Amino acid sequence: MKIKSVRNTVLLIVPALVLICSCGVNQPSGNEIMDKAFARHGGEYLKNLEIDFKFRDYKYEAKIVDGEFEFQHRSPVGFSNVSDSGKRQNFSQSDTKSVFHFALLPYNVNDALASKELMCTSKIKGEVYYKVEVTFDRNGGGDDFEDVYVYWVHKENYTIDYLAYSFYINGGGVRFREAYNQREVNGVRFQDYINYTIDEDYPAQELDYAFQTGLLREVSRIDLDDIEVVRK
Repeated sequence: MKIKSVRNTVLLIVPALVLICSCGVNQPSGNEIMDKAFARHGGEYLKNLEIDFKFRDYKYEAKIVDGEFEFQHRSPVGFSNVSDSGKRQNFSQSDTKSVFHFALLPYNVNDALASKELMCTSKIKGEVYYKVEVTFDRNGGGDDFEDVYVYWVHKENYTIDYLAYSFYINGGGVRFREAYNQREVNGVRFQDYINYTIDEDYPAQELDYAFQTGLLREVSRIDLDDIEVVRK
């Protein structure tokens, strides 16, 4: 899929609606912003815990000890075990790991292989957000190292209220997710998401504009049920 840039068009048409281009020397770095988001969503608790939840027709279980994952994905017809070192190149290679990736955001964003670039500040629904683009190194980023992730982090409380990503497998595409039903379970913040896409070439970095101008369409809901967390 060819991703084309419309950034110049966006800035010319609606600069006041979406972007507040005030990136300056007093702005925090992308790393600093994501570190604060990590702390706000559970911080150190995310590194040592046992968790289980239901997602659609499956029950998911995971144990994380010092960043090392052991997954157990159970369905009504049985369950299978998957072990993983917690490194991103393995984490995204199955549907099970993908579910955990989004359920435990922003845990995986704090990977040493991740590059975090602060973009222009964004305003969505009257709230101001830091916009941080996250990419991964070719050497260690896995098969989808070319994927781009963008996180909208609330400027005051450092919650990740929106995220977007582009992907290149199966023809490629983009997704934009709006968080709702935010809650904390034993110190860890969980969120459900409305999952959107767009039927034209569009960069993930500009999906906040597409969201606010009605260009996106909903494709699914990402709802987690019966969440249990045991901190270690």
